[in-house]
Amino acid sequence: MTDPLDASDRVIPSQLASHLAAKLCHDVASPAGAMINGLEMMRDPDHADMRDELSEMVEASARKLLSMVHFDRVAFGAATSSESFSAEEIETLAQSAFVEIRPSLDWRCQVQRFNKPQARAVLNLAQIAGGALATGGTVTLEATAQDGRLRLKANATGPRVRLKNEVSTGLSGATLTDGMAGQWIQSYWLHTTVAEAGGTLAVDMAEDHVEISILMPL
Repeated sequence: MTDPLDASDRVIPSQLASHLAAKLCHDVASPAGAMINGLEMMRDPDHADMRDELSEMVEASARKLLSMVHFDRVAFGAATSSESFSAEEIETLAQSAFVEIRPSLDWRCQVQRFNKPQARAVLNLAQIAGGALATGGTVTLEATAQDGRLRLKANATGPRVRLKNEVSTGLSGATLTDGMAGQWIQSYWLHTTVAEAGGTLAVDMAEDHVEISILMPL
């Protein structure tokens, strides 16, 4: 495990906010657009025979959008006035990120509650690990407490598992110089979250797995 992460050499706050806002807008655009298209088609007499199917599509898109909002407000925002979240709440949010993607999440949690930085770290860690499994597989996420520290470990295993270069750059805390900012910002946000909490982050990449480990103060 590395030394506590250096939080001094980071993207300036306005740039970080800009990249995060762009990511969130991109994420919600697809389900929101599907809802609008479905409603427009429902008003078209030529699609009257498809009304039930279109209604189901709009409902599914609305549920997806609401699920994403619940996830993002904890993973990227201040969420509610609550200062901590139960393990059950965080598992529900983490599992919601795996509903419509190929990999699955194996949740193994031995702690009862997460404070806000820890909750952000868990959710982003789970989603980033899931993104390493484009063709499917399993993310095993472990959360344990030891020696006054929270230990998080996400192990992604499956065929063709890999972290994109932009994601690896973000996890290292480096500023993106080449590639897509949308692929980089979440991993950089995770690095920043862990750094500001005085934690450590390490990545182990092999042919058959990607493992991301985090230690944070309890």
